Amino acid sequence: MLVLLLSAVVMSSLTLLVFGLNPEPGPIEILQLPTTVAQIIFIFAVVMKVGIQNAVAALTRIQRILIGTLVIYVLFVSFKSTVPSSLIFAPSWIVHILFFVALLSFFSNADDTGAGTIWMVVGLTALIHVCVFLFAWAIWPDAIRQGNLPAFDNIRHLGYFLAPAAAVTAVQYVTRMEKPLFPLLCFGAAVFYIIYTGSRGGAVALVGGLAMTGVFMIWRRQNVSIARAVVLIVITVLAVIISELLPSLPWKPVFGRGVDAISQTGTEMLGGRSQVWSATLVAIEQNWLFGYGPAIMGQVPEYPGPSYRHPHNIGLQLLLHWGAFGTFIVLATALAFTSKIWTALHSWPSLALLPFAALLTMFIHALVDGGLFYPYSTVIAIIAFASLVGIGWQQETANLASRKIDPPCGK
Repeated sequence: MLVLLLSAVVMSSLTLLVFGLNPEPGPIEILQLPTTVAQIIFIFAVVMKVGIQNAVAALTRIQRILIGTLVIYVLFVSFKSTVPSSLIFAPSWIVHILFFVALLSFFSNADDTGAGTIWMVVGLTALIHVCVFLFAWAIWPDAIRQGNLPAFDNIRHLGYFLAPAAAVTAVQYVTRMEKPLFPLLCFGAAVFYIIYTGSRGGAVALVGGLAMTGVFMIWRRQNVSIARAVVLIVITVLAVIISELLPSLPWKPVFGRGVDAISQTGTEMLGGRSQVWSATLVAIEQNWLFGYGPAIMGQVPEYPGPSYRHPHNIGLQLLLHWGAFGTFIVLATALAFTSKIWTALHSWPSLALLPFAALLTMFIHALVDGGLFYPYSTVIAIIAFASLVGIGWQQETANLASRKIDPPCGK
């Protein structure tokens, strides 16, 4: 049951298509609702199954303190903020934190089949999204060519979800020999979308995430099919060729934009990023200690730059929303779980591969974009992080049980 409910969280973005299957995109507040509701249902189901005490039983005292402090701080900053959107989006971030705690309970007891199913669902969701994009393109070609995607407003926003989906399905295809066609199909669809819509950030994140995952697989001596890796390269090349032949969107496909970037300076290559980052720093300096809460950036009074929803950089996003104090709490909370992640990567690499690839891809993408701003993509990072922690917990528990069973030396 919990696997099905977690799958519903991953697939919650599909409900946006039902709401927004028309040429006019929905308001940004709508993007919060489906995923937030699905998370709340999952949290409730975990509590009903194991109880509140058991749900947090595996947490250390310092981890509980940090998570509790983070919840209180989110509420404090959001109510303190003078930006209206902070209070609108604050519940979503509270739910994210509680969802993470519920996931820790789930993954610390999930078997390989249950954990692996989630990543298949990520691939399926990506495939459905691309199919709906093609359908919308056939029905409303003018709206699509102007860069508008139903419900998601900007056509590139869906790339936040598709980049980790492509990374996960690529790793599935080259490492897991059973049922290879499905992950290959999902990978092809996601890669085509990223390339055709001209998402340089998504392309760089995917390449970087897979490259670092490849290094990890070599280090941990994981079995990889070289022939299948070649197939992925061929699929990517075909996606580039097809994208160049199709009618242009507001932006050139990734290959064309990459060629144009060769003659550009670093500032020109980043497009409007440098301007957004500079303006964000101005706003951060005015409220550097506590931040403005999870607000839409364009509504921050001290923000003097162009109208954007987020700073297009995870470091600046943390500082803008939560200030230096809140950023310290977020990082301290994440660091409190790093020992478990190290255990997962070192002792159970075959199971850690998929969440590791997803998390790496999303982190690289978040350096230049807003994949950790929208709930439907943020949950993928939360699931990946919690999955790695859960794998580490399982491995440490198994090691402890093994030491208890082993007879004393000399007997």
